[in-house]
Amino acid sequence: MKVELMERIYSLINIFNAESKQARDYGTGDLLHHSEVHLIVAMFNHKDANASELAQALGVTNGAVTQVANKLVKKGLIERYKENGNKKDTFFRLTRQGETVYYGHERHHEEMHADAIKFMNSLNENDVNVIITLFDKLTEKMPPC
Repeated sequence: MKVELMERIYSLINIFNAESKQARDYGTGDLLHHSEVHLIVAMFNHKDANASELAQALGVTNGAVTQVANKLVKKGLIERYKENGNKKDTFFRLTRQGETVYYGHERHHEEMHADAIKFMNSLNENDVNVIITLFDKLTEKMPPC
């Protein structure tokens, strides 16, 4: 039974990995990869942030942010700008198309998780606590990829 449980956990991990590698259109006609849409989400959540702030929020390097930002600028989803009195830092903000991507991504997650949330809402508190404990232990013991 425990082996079967681990197999199901790894199966779920594989599904999430495959999902994160799939490029998607979030309403603009552009196929966006995981790194692109999550930079857009970070920009939405950290208005008028520079590359360093976005890198810190995402747990990636400044170079990674710059590389993805260059792609998003070309697609017209974000724009760069300089603030008066600060010639050193480059800041980013979403365009209207970028905001469309953000809201499309939110809808995608709502649709994708609707059945799982419905199931989780049917669980009693004890079942939820057991699952949380399991995930906490797995997270604690699993080596990072």
